[in-house]
Amino acid sequence: MLKIQFKDRRKPAMWLVDSSIKLGSNSQCDIVVDESQVDAIHCQLDIEQSEITLTNLSAHKSVFINEIPVVKTHKLEAWDVIRIGQSELEIIDPLKERSTPLVKTPANKTVIRPAISNWMLKANSAPLTGQFFQINHAFTIGRDESADIVVPLSFISRVHLKLAIKKDKLYVEDANSSNGTFVNDEGVKSCELRNNDELRLDEFSFLVIGPETAKESRPRTVVREKKDVAKKLKKTTTKSQTNSTLATEKSFLHDVSKNSTGKVYEIVSTKNHLSKMLGHHLSTSEQSVSARHVYLSETPLGWEVVNNGAADGLLINGKMQIKAILSDEDEITVGGTLLKFQAIGDVPRSYFKPKHSKSSFTTSIWFVLVIGAGIAAAYYQGWL
Repeated sequence: MLKIQFKDRRKPAMWLVDSSIKLGSNSQCDIVVDESQVDAIHCQLDIEQSEITLTNLSAHKSVFINEIPVVKTHKLEAWDVIRIGQSELEIIDPLKERSTPLVKTPANKTVIRPAISNWMLKANSAPLTGQFFQINHAFTIGRDESADIVVPLSFISRVHLKLAIKKDKLYVEDANSSNGTFVNDEGVKSCELRNNDELRLDEFSFLVIGPETAKESRPRTVVREKKDVAKKLKKTTTKSQTNSTLATEKSFLHDVSKNSTGKVYEIVSTKNHLSKMLGHHLSTSEQSVSARHVYLSETPLGWEVVNNGAADGLLINGKMQIKAILSDEDEITVGGTLLKFQAIGDVPRSYFKPKHSKSSFTTSIWFVLVIGAGIAAAYYQGWL
């Protein structure tokens, strides 16, 4: 029978006899780890006879077994070390030696050791933000439960892409996904990945973590996606700008909020964040709009608006949406700001209607009443 205990012995060891043991920062957990980096219920141990399975329940943080991140579940053995946050716990077998003394091997004898990959992915997007995933040989990412990394979002394909390690190099191949695979914002069919690359599945992104090599500056082989709509998305170029990021057609956003001053924003680039990012031409003072809340991207089908995971949501014509292709005069609600989208015309339309103050309205009423009274008096006196 096995036990679990904190490596620093801050609490007594616990026998693993219950069918299920929860670990987390919540005081109701079986093992409480009171740290800001630990979720309320961070992970769970399921015990069935002599088998112990750890399941990662955190949507935003990883669990490490012997410093290797757990993707979904992992079978535990005696003397495994579990790390959540900064706390380490170990599995103890009182009837088994902690480790076997190392035996010196003759220099001419080959020793085969299990290979541990140097490649990892770190999720940059909700709901997996901050989680690490070890890549071993072949790997799949998608929204289907059978994928090695499950990304439960509707715009992710069931099997979105495949990863493979060949001769210590990491390669990605798009698995005919609906919304594409991108490396450093470039759509690819297959590509070699390198340390610090951004791997993006439509709007969900990972940071690639791997060994740094002196060859990183050399060109790499990239098989790009074929674009049947290249003419539609053809960019205007200049002598100083060969890879233009300018929008192909003029489009505008009109502020039509309740207290609007009639401000109009021209969408001039292919990707526009509606956020509080300093210096951005679409920045807003609305406190309910979180950073990187919503952005617009030019696609083959038109301008697409995407909610980047903010809790207060995105409304298109009054309906909550994650993403949508915009049509002319669609209304976008972001936090407390209401915007009207204009896709037709080279100049902004006029949606702004100045509000008359109460005092000016009252003055007008009195003016009309005075004039009316004067006319009535004139009739009465026989002047008219």
